[in-house]
Amino acid sequence: MTAQLRVFKPQQRGRAGRGASAGPAGDQLFRRLGLIKGRADLITTIHQGFPVAVIEKLADELELPQQTLLKVARIAPATLTRRRRSPSGLLSPEESDRIYRIADVYRAVLQLFEGDGESARALGGETPLQHLDTEAGAAQVRDLIGRLEHGVYT
Repeated sequence: MTAQLRVFKPQQRGRAGRGASAGPAGDQLFRRLGLIKGRADLITTIHQGFPVAVIEKLADELELPQQTLLKVARIAPATLTRRRRSPSGLLSPEESDRIYRIADVYRAVLQLFEGDGESARALGGETPLQHLDTEAGAAQVRDLIGRLEHGVYT
């Protein structure tokens, strides 16, 4: 339960390349995840599958247990183990897309709070992460972020 209270709170640990001076917070996140490429390249990478290491890096960024991230991404721990042991070491396109959805919304939160904001908690007492297991929930979180960016709090 305590992990959920910190969801979407950017880490304050000293890390190389962090901070507003290093560029937009969202770009920094995708760089750390190894996903910073052009939009077309990103789509191709999703179709090919993300490396399994992206899950570990994203869990670290979110300061969440990996099991929590897997639950939201609907990836069974046994599946992740199989992916790690496979010759390619890649997630499936569907799994990669779900991981991207989580990373993309987190990137939007980082951009909203310029890299050092507090958790965005305004969805009926639930954390944004609890909504990212579906595209409809992710759209709701993106909508909330857009409203906050424009000062609309209703």
